[in-house]
Amino acid sequence: MEDYSVVIYPSAQDDFRSITQRLDALSAESAVEQYDRFVEMFRLLTKTPGECTIAKDLQLRLRGYRTLQVGEYIVFFVLNRNIVELRRVLFAWRQYESLI
Repeated sequence: MEDYSVVIYPSAQDDFRSITQRLDALSAESAVEQYDRFVEMFRLLTKTPGECTIAKDLQLRLRGYRTLQVGEYIVFFVLNRNIVELRRVLFAWRQYESLI
């Protein structure tokens, strides 16, 4: 099985930073638990990104977006050959269409 590279876009880096800071302010334990879930997500994306859900939103689907639910967050990415382009990580209940 081919391994994929993961490229984290600046917008996703900002999302990760914001999530970590917010959770750490509430509970260091919660921040560590969420961090562990994200580490597992990276492992999955390097192995089987094509098995992740195709975006439900039509505009995102047409642009090649896939999604992966990680706890209370949705990871938005595009699979470009053997590269996973991680674009955004947003709270699942957020109206995200205009943010991507």
